[in-house]
Amino acid sequence: MRRLNAPLVVGLVLTAGLVALLVLPEVVSLPDPHLGVHVQMEGRKLRLAPFAPGEFGYVLGSDMVGRDLLSRVIYGARYTLGLAAAVIVLRAVIALPAGLRAGWTGGRAARIVQAMAVGFGSIPALALVAMTLGGLRWLVPGQKGWLATYVAMLVLSGAPRMAEQVRRRAEEIVVPHVEAARALGATPWRILRRHVLPLMRADLAVMFSSEMAWVLLLMGQLAVFGIYVGGTVAVRGDGWIRYIEYLPEWGQMLGANRTAILGSPWIPFFPGLALGVSAAAFHLLAEGFRLQGLRQG
Repeated sequence: MRRLNAPLVVGLVLTAGLVALLVLPEVVSLPDPHLGVHVQMEGRKLRLAPFAPGEFGYVLGSDMVGRDLLSRVIYGARYTLGLAAAVIVLRAVIALPAGLRAGWTGGRAARIVQAMAVGFGSIPALALVAMTLGGLRWLVPGQKGWLATYVAMLVLSGAPRMAEQVRRRAEEIVVPHVEAARALGATPWRILRRHVLPLMRADLAVMFSSEMAWVLLLMGQLAVFGIYVGGTVAVRGDGWIRYIEYLPEWGQMLGANRTAILGSPWIPFFPGLALGVSAAAFHLLAEGFRLQGLRQG
């Protein structure tokens, strides 16, 4: 009797939940994530935001200017998961050709990929990205420039490791499986497309899922240090001013409100929870794919 692949099942369930978050705003009417009610009436008293979970109909509470936190977390799935997916795609665009070429030809190309992986791997990704982005933050003009720099650092911090993983796997496949095709006169591209890549499908599924988990974790860790995409806007009232994040992106929601952890802990907690659950979902998915590959292999 085959044992249940629990990590794969749980990972698929959690991933299905994330997909549901992506489409939920299209099928359910949610409060505008950018608009809030800063003042509420409680009996004869006026209450100012933030409002705790359960108060005034806010399921997860509100932020500092009365915006619905549940709505912002749901809408934030599109920004955060989309950003992480874009980082993975860009990593793959760099890593797959470099790793396949290095695994196919060996020699100098393989040494360069190995050296890059060792060099970038010798420094923890969090330290590398945080120090670089922290130093560049005030030198990069505009929000678009900062977004491009943020994404570029996330891509570069993981692409060499991915290329090395692809190189090792391609090297294992090329030697025993490709000699016959090469002897028959098949071109390198045909050999890669027909013989190498199909044998790497399980490895790529594990790699992409695992990288997605690490990118989400890294985005959360950077947010704790105040490094996130987007910026803040000033909201002015009668005698007060507050600086709040605008985009409902989980990392930005966590980072911009990290100082509220003592007074209004729900504001940074739920975006952080969303990041953690999402990372766990893709990590379990990667482990499930790995176990599935071992059983089939």
